[in-house]
Amino acid sequence: MGSIIHDAKLPPGSWDSHVHVVDEDVFLLHPDHPYRPKKADLNDLLAFEQSYGISHVCLIAFSVYGTDNSSIFDTLSRLNGKGRAVVCIDPETTSDAEISAMHDLGVRGVRLNLRTRSEIIEPSLFAIILRKYAEKIRRFGWALQIYTSFDQVKHIASVIPSLGVPVVFDHLASPEGSLPPKQLPGYSELMSLLKERLVYVKLSGMYRFPDTPGLGEYVMEILRIAPTQVVWASDWPHSGGVTRNPGGDRKKVQEYRSVNIPEFVETCKRWCNYDEDLMNKIWVENPRRLWQSSKED
Repeated sequence: MGSIIHDAKLPPGSWDSHVHVVDEDVFLLHPDHPYRPKKADLNDLLAFEQSYGISHVCLIAFSVYGTDNSSIFDTLSRLNGKGRAVVCIDPETTSDAEISAMHDLGVRGVRLNLRTRSEIIEPSLFAIILRKYAEKIRRFGWALQIYTSFDQVKHIASVIPSLGVPVVFDHLASPEGSLPPKQLPGYSELMSLLKERLVYVKLSGMYRFPDTPGLGEYVMEILRIAPTQVVWASDWPHSGGVTRNPGGDRKKVQEYRSVNIPEFVETCKRWCNYDEDLMNKIWVENPRRLWQSSKED
C-alpha cells in the first residue's frame, strides 16, 4: 500500500473525467432541448478545477445540445492539450473523416444514453445498438460511455467483451433504489466485468442516489477488486436535468444543484483509505490511460 496522506489538494496531474460546458449566447441549444441550463462556460470551469488543483478535464456532451458538439470543439481548442472529450454522434450519418477530425481535436469517446430512452428501446435491441457504435469508433480507439440504469447492465453485459472498445459506465452505473447495490439486478454482472477489466466506472454523481443504502461499501468493493478501472469526476456544473423541469418550460433558466464537492472529495479519499497509490490511480493514472493522454500533456 502507498503512504497515507491527508491533503486538501488532489494529486499533481489530476483529472476531472465528467464535466459540461454550456453558453447559449455563443452556441444555441438544440431546438428540442428539454430544459435550459444556466451559463457555465470555460472560465467558470477552470475556476472550479483550479480550486482543487485539477489540471485536466474530460468534457462530456450536454444533452441540451443534441449531437451538435460545437461548444466542446471550441473548448478543446482553448484547453491547450489539457482536455479530452466524449461527444454525441449519430452512428448512421457521422463519417470516418469527421471522427478523425474530432480525434485530432482531442475527442476520445462517444456517449450513448440508454437510461432515458429505455422506455422506447427493447432490451433485446441493446446489443445491436452497442455494436453499431463500437463499429464506428473501434479503429480510433475511442471509449463507449454509457448512461444506463443499474438493471440494464445485465442486458448488455454479455455483448461487452465482443465490442473491442473500452466501455465506461457513468455515475457508478446509477445504483439507485431502496436496496443496497449488492442486492440490485445487474450487480454480479458489473462486478464480473470490472474484475476482467472490461469496463470502467466513473466515481461521480453520488448526490443522484440520496436514498440508496450502502453506497460507501459498494464503492469500496469496486476499488478493492478493480482499482485500475475507476476514474473520478465531479459532474460539474451539476445540472438538475429533466427531472427538475417537470412542467417542461424551455424558456425558464434552470439553476444548478448545490453540491458539496469538498465533502465529496474528502469522502472519496476516505474510501481510498487515504492510500496515495490508489488515489493516484483514480485521479491520474486511470483517466490518463482511458482518455489517451501522455504524461507530457
